[in-house]
Amino acid sequence: MIRAYINERLEFTGLEVFIANHLDDQPALILQIEHTDGVSTHRWVPYDQGITPAPTLVLPADSGRALLDALTRHYNGAEDTRALRRDYDAERKRVDEQAKVIADIARSLAAKPSTH
Repeated sequence: MIRAYINERLEFTGLEVFIANHLDDQPALILQIEHTDGVSTHRWVPYDQGITPAPTLVLPADSGRALLDALTRHYNGAEDTRALRRDYDAERKRVDEQAKVIADIARSLAAKPSTH
């Protein structure tokens, strides 16, 4: 399963991004990106999980937020965001129904003649 990890590098206020592939029956792999003569290539390199490998990507901290925003737009929102929206919509519907029931009860009680 491919996962991404972030490590803050406080000494230069940046982010190290590690993209790793954890395989069940094989050594874990880290994605390495190389740039040569304007051409980018990538390869998956095995790494010892006891030793921190070189990061896949290093970014200034403010660039990390811009990357997150762009990826979120590209993928039409994160799955967690969509799930949160579905939960919110379901809760809103439940509250609306509850408000209708309470309003009906209030109208019913208001319509009854007072016994005092």
